[in-house]
Amino acid sequence: MLSYFIRKRILFSRIFVISMIAIIIMSDEFRVNTLDISDMQSIGLSIIGFVLVTLGGFGRLWASLYVEGFKTKKLITEGPYSMVRNPLYFFTVVILLGFCLVVKSIPIALALLTAFTVLHIPAIIKEERKLLAQHDSSYKEYYESTPRLIPNIFKYKRTKSTDRIEVKIDKINQVIWEIIGYFMLYLAIDLYVLI
Repeated sequence: MLSYFIRKRILFSRIFVISMIAIIIMSDEFRVNTLDISDMQSIGLSIIGFVLVTLGGFGRLWASLYVEGFKTKKLITEGPYSMVRNPLYFFTVVILLGFCLVVKSIPIALALLTAFTVLHIPAIIKEERKLLAQHDSSYKEYYESTPRLIPNIFKYKRTKSTDRIEVKIDKINQVIWEIIGYFMLYLAIDLYVLI
């Protein structure tokens, strides 16, 4: 059951987001912009939220350029993977925090963070177990020396300028469309707040 849930976490995440949007639109009790703050504070939260969504989106693209098409097959320990074992999840959290700021609602922010925890933390643990079983001692060393979810920027290992990475274009295109979707959702939330 847990394996099925983990495999379908993206689908469940999308269903959760669509359900949240429907509930927010139809409910007077569970809605955005419920914080008692001034217009300037609201604009400030929106700007910080946009910066976080932007950084998270570009971070996901950066991490994807290193790993897409090779996830669990090849050990990647450079670029964003030199600072954190799960940069895609880290940058997803950054995006999520951006959305938490733009909704300006503690119950919705808590629901978003809880959904991430329930949907993705088990997947992180399962993926790491799989990698530990699949790779030789080099992954174990990487596992023990690199943080799971919060990057250690002092561990950054830059890729040599002569190094080349192979990417699967269809996977990168998918990531780019996800990022566009994040921006569209951000815009929709911020415009909804203004209405």
